Amino acid sequence: MDPELAALASSAATALIAAWTTDAWTGVKERVSRLLGRGDEVRTATADAELIVLRGSLVRAVESGEPARVAEAERQWRRRLTDLLRDEPAAAAELRSVLDELEEVASAERPLAGDHVEVHGNTFHGPVQVKGIQHNHG
Repeated sequence: MDPELAALASSAATALIAAWTTDAWTGVKERVSRLLGRGDEVRTATADAELIVLRGSLVRAVESGEPARVAEAERQWRRRLTDLLRDEPAAAAELRSVLDELEEVASAERPLAGDHVEVHGNTFHGPVQVKGIQHNHG
């Protein structure tokens, strides 16, 4: 297998497993189901049902502190995506697009670099300065 496709399968498995336990999953579940279904409605519906069951299993594993179950799911998905890309290399473009979407969601959820503090409608009994330049309004 092309090393680039193998790396894509590995990255995708890691990102998808991480997304399954967050709100980001709802945005890509349908796309992943279609990707796995490869144009067949029955396979797509089967993949969708499988993804719903897997998400429930992963959420329970994370909540109960079972990282081995999460790691095993990632290994299984790495194999599954590797097989998909080996059989259909053209699926790589869609898988990259899903990864880009997940990265976009993840970066939107990350805090911005640096400090940012806003205080609204509070009463202070004495001087207060959190950091940097203080702007008093009103």
